Amino acid sequence: MTEALYHTDAYLKEFDAVVTAVEGNAVALDRTAFYPGGGGQPNDVGTLTDGARTWTVAKTRKAGADVRHEVEGDPPAVGTKVHGAIDWDRRYRLMRTHTAMHILCGVIFRDYGAPVTGGNMEPLRGRMDFEFETMRQAHPRGGLQKQGEDQ
Repeated sequence: MTEALYHTDAYLKEFDAVVTAVEGNAVALDRTAFYPGGGGQPNDVGTLTDGARTWTVAKTRKAGADVRHEVEGDPPAVGTKVHGAIDWDRRYRLMRTHTAMHILCGVIFRDYGAPVTGGNMEPLRGRMDFEFETMRQAHPRGGLQKQGEDQ
C-alpha cells in the first residue's frame, strides 16, 4: 500500500521511498508525492534516482492500494531506496489551472444554474463543458433571476 504524500502536502516536491513491487516498467513505492491523476486532473511526472541511476517517471496511476510509477528503461528492483522528485513547474501550473476551473464552475452555476458535464485540463490550459439545457438567464444584480422577479 502506497502512502499518498500528495494528500497531506500538495507542495511537497521531493521525497524518499522504497520500491515495494515491480510490474513491467512500473514500480510501486511505499510512499509517494506523485499524484496519480483523477478527478479531471492529470498525473504527475518527474524522476526517481537511487544515487547512481536516474529514471524518468513518464506516468503515474492508481493500481488498487498502490500508486504505480511508469519509468523509462529497466526499473529499479524491489527493495531499492529511491529519491523521487516531481516536475514542480508542471505540478504548480496544474494546481493553478485546477483552482481556476473550480472558480469558473462555481460562477457559472451560481449565475446561470448550469452544472459541469465534462472537461479537460493541461498546465495553464483547460476546457469545461456545461449543461446548457438548464442554463437560466442571470439576474443583472448577480445570481439567478427568480420567476416573477422584475429585472
